[in-house]
Amino acid sequence: MATLYVLEQGAEIRCDGERLAIWQTDQELGNVPMAKLEDIVVMGNVGFSTPAIKRLLDQQIEVTFLTTQGRYHGRLIGEVTAHVALRRAQYRRADDEAWALAMAQACVSGKLRNCRAVLQRFARNRQSVDANVQESIAALEHFIERVDRTTKISSLVGVEGSGSAAYFGGLRSLFDQEWMFNNRNRRPPTDPVNVLLSLGYTLLVHKTLGAVQAVGFDPYQGFLHQLDYNRPSLVLDLIEEFRPILVDALVIRCCSDGRLSASDFSPSDDPKHPILLSSEGKKRFVTAFEERMRTEVTHPDGADGRPGKVSYWRCIELQARQLARAIQTGNGYQAWTTR
Repeated sequence: MATLYVLEQGAEIRCDGERLAIWQTDQELGNVPMAKLEDIVVMGNVGFSTPAIKRLLDQQIEVTFLTTQGRYHGRLIGEVTAHVALRRAQYRRADDEAWALAMAQACVSGKLRNCRAVLQRFARNRQSVDANVQESIAALEHFIERVDRTTKISSLVGVEGSGSAAYFGGLRSLFDQEWMFNNRNRRPPTDPVNVLLSLGYTLLVHKTLGAVQAVGFDPYQGFLHQLDYNRPSLVLDLIEEFRPILVDALVIRCCSDGRLSASDFSPSDDPKHPILLSSEGKKRFVTAFEERMRTEVTHPDGADGRPGKVSYWRCIELQARQLARAIQTGNGYQAWTTR
């Protein structure tokens, strides 16, 4: 099963029997069997015919709408799965301060460990590395040790924020100066690297939201990320451990191996979008992201409950299922970490 991305502005998705056809003006750009689709992501001005919408709802094929700059806009989804027992257990665990703290600590610990792994991996593969990278690795060791000593979510959030700042201080040294990456910023991102990071995180949220809903969770009830209207807090919890590996590392590679260049970006007079990524650049980055999601890694539950190779997409789903078991049994959650 695959994700269909439609980035062509002014395109329309139509139903052609059991296939979806993408049209622009009077020309068919391509078509795909619905049986092969997991979901659809559209960016910007893309329309749907009424028959296509009905068939997508019938086939339970979700559609995620992003702006042209990759910001989340909304979703088209059929009936919600009726996993009442799991959701009731999820709400009870959220009200259990000790259990919620332990879950949140696992998320932050997994994230910081994977942040450290990314810096270590790229440091090993380069002939010369800025001293900031080694300093960031040492700082992350300190913050990882502090995670389990926190006693409140608020203090844990402080540790996570300090650890992330230390991490990005080292990460910026892995980019050439032409990328003008000095720190993590958003709303809006003000340099090409931050544009890619924000787009990558949006795509990762989309993938994880599908896994969370497939398992049966309420995606809006989290543990580390507290309740906020229309924010999928549980999804944000689960992506923490995957951000460094699936997005940050991918952005470094795309900016280093020629898949993207500074010429793919241009300044804008719009204060909401000061830096714009070209349409061709978006296509190359989305393609790279999908390739990354199909990459296989070892997961403890990868082969019938035993360690085995699975795609990153499957790895995310397995983590969601592990969380479901932890919520139902009261056992602890173990974040997925790389070496």
